[in-house]
Amino acid sequence: MLIARYQKQMSTPATRRYPVTVTRLPVTRCQICKRTLAYRPGEANTVLTEHYRRTHPEALGLIAEAETEE
Repeated sequence: MLIARYQKQMSTPATRRYPVTVTRLPVTRCQICKRTLAYRPGEANTVLTEHYRRTHPEALGLIAEAETEE
């Protein structure tokens, strides 16, 4: 009975349809975890820095230490 009701709901179109905008964003990958990150044009650096800050803070610490040693 439940399956029949579900199939009926799926086969009847929705009475209200809302417009949906799909935006294709450029992507980049994290070199450490290989995660794909989407970013708005011109914001790749910001997105990658935020990802590294949240997910790989130890990597940012190593970079900062290497810069101070030089």
